[in-house]
Amino acid sequence: MDAIEQMQMIMATLAEAKANGKELTIEQAQRKLHREYITRQLWNKHGLRPKGFLVISGFIGDDEDGFVSPDPKIDTIFNSYLNMSNKLTGSTGRHLRKAMDELGIDYQNSPTYPLDNLEENAA
Repeated sequence: MDAIEQMQMIMATLAEAKANGKELTIEQAQRKLHREYITRQLWNKHGLRPKGFLVISGFIGDDEDGFVSPDPKIDTIFNSYLNMSNKLTGSTGRHLRKAMDELGIDYQNSPTYPLDNLEENAA
């Protein structure tokens, strides 16, 4: 996606928010577009929300009262990614990328926060 297409999407998001009585900054619109891009894929392909994605991918925390929940540390890292403040380049991030790859979640073509292929950068 080129910069003009990206800015058009951001402007449309800003206009939609304003029509609904909300004011967003450009940064907030970018985060909204990115979060929706990833979460829609999780939902449309697998019926999962982010926490469900973490659980089925094996990122499980303590089992409380018979309920499985995601590991809080991993949940924080994934939410940081959804908020565009983590590029998933560390060890945990690489595991999250692998889990998204296994489910067919495209994170390299996000309209506002595409991640580079780590293998291509290492070469």
